[in-house]
Amino acid sequence: MADSSPPTPEDVVSSADPGDETARRYRYQWTWAATMCCMLLDDTEDVAEVLCEHHEDILLKHQDGRFTGLQVKTRASDQDVWKVGDPDFRSSCTRFAKLEARFPGQFRAFRFLTNHPLHGGSNSQAPKHVLAQIAGASSLDDLPTLVRRWLRRIATDAGCPDQVTFDALSKTTARDDLPKLRDAVVRLVDTVTDSWRRAADCSHDAVRRAAQTLIDECGRASSLDHEQVLPAYLAASSDPEQAERAARVNGKRMTAARVMGILENGLSATASLDGDPETHVEPGEGSTDLLFRKLDAGGFSAVSRNSGEDLRNKADYLAIKWTKKHGRENGLQRYSHVRSIVLRDSADAFEATKTSSDSFGPAMREALRRRLRQRRDQTFDCSEEHLEGFAYSLTAQCKVQWSLERPWEAA
Repeated sequence: MADSSPPTPEDVVSSADPGDETARRYRYQWTWAATMCCMLLDDTEDVAEVLCEHHEDILLKHQDGRFTGLQVKTRASDQDVWKVGDPDFRSSCTRFAKLEARFPGQFRAFRFLTNHPLHGGSNSQAPKHVLAQIAGASSLDDLPTLVRRWLRRIATDAGCPDQVTFDALSKTTARDDLPKLRDAVVRLVDTVTDSWRRAADCSHDAVRRAAQTLIDECGRASSLDHEQVLPAYLAASSDPEQAERAARVNGKRMTAARVMGILENGLSATASLDGDPETHVEPGEGSTDLLFRKLDAGGFSAVSRNSGEDLRNKADYLAIKWTKKHGRENGLQRYSHVRSIVLRDSADAFEATKTSSDSFGPAMREALRRRLRQRRDQTFDCSEEHLEGFAYSLTAQCKVQWSLERPWEAA
C-alpha cells in the first residue's frame, strides 16, 4: 500500500522561496570572477587587477590604467533568448552609459556576458547585430532609425547625453558562450590548470580544491567581507571615511600575488591531522647529539649529518614562524599535522628499505624523499627540504631511526 501520511517540509521542494536559486547564481558569478582572475597569471594578458562587484559585476584593470567592465547574466534554459528590449539587457547597457559619463575615456570596453543564447537574427532585436551597427557607425546620424531610437531610450534611462551613450555602446559587445551553471567550476579548474604553473605538480583533486578556495575568496571580495577585519581604532583615525573606502576597494582587489596565495592556501585545505592540544610538541625539541648518533648508525656521511642538522633547524624555524603568524595554537596544529605526515612516510620508507646491514640510512632517505615529493599539496608552505628537515627533527625526538641497531641506547 502507498504511504498515505501527509508530506513534511523536508520532502517538498519550495517553489515560493527562490533563495537557493539566487544564491546559486551569485555563486556562478563568483566562479566566473575567479576564472577572470586567472588572467592575472597569464603573461600574455595585460590585466593588472580584477575587482569584484566594483562598479560592475567584474572590473578588469589593464596595465595602461584603463578598464573593462563585465556584466555577467544567467538564464534558465527554458527562458526566451536575449533581445535588446529585455529589461536586464537594457539595464546593463544603461550601466555602461552611466560609467562612461562618470569616467569619460577611462573604459576600454564593456562586455555583456551570458550563458544563455542571444537572439541571432540580423535585425533590431538582436543584441550582437545592434551593437555591431553602433560600433561601425561614425556618428549617431549614421545609425538606422530603430537602432537610434533604442539608443536614445538607453540614454534617457541613464540620464546621459546621446553622444555619451553612443560612445559607451560603440565599445560594447555581447557574448553568449559562458559555461552553463553546472559546468562553471569545471571550466575554472581547467583554466587554473592551464594558467597556474604550480598546478602541473598537483593532483586534479588538489587543483579543484584550490579553485574552490578562489571562488570563496571572490565571494568574500564581492560581499564587503573587508568589514570583518577593519581595525577597532578606525573611528578614531584622522580620516576614518577615507580609510574605510581604501579598505573596501582593497578587499575587492585581486592581484596576481593575492590569487597565487589563495591557490596555495587552497592546496592545504584538507582536514588537519591534529590531536589533543595538550600533546603538541614545541618546535625545536629533541637532542642534536641523538640526531647525530642515529645518522651515524644509519651509515650517513659527515656531509649528510651536517645537512640533516641544517634542514632540521630550518624546519623547526618554519614551525616557529607558523606560531607567530597564525597564533600559537594554530601554528602548533600545523606543526603537528606535518609531523604526522612525515612520520608516516618515514615509517613506510624504513619498512621498505631496512636490511640486516646498518648502512641502509641513505637508501631510506631516498625512499622518503620520493614519498615526500608527493605530499607538497598537503603540507602548507613547506618545501621538500622542509619536509626532510621535519624527518630529522623527529629523529632528534627519538621518533625516527635509520638503522636496525640502536647503539645510542647503550651510550
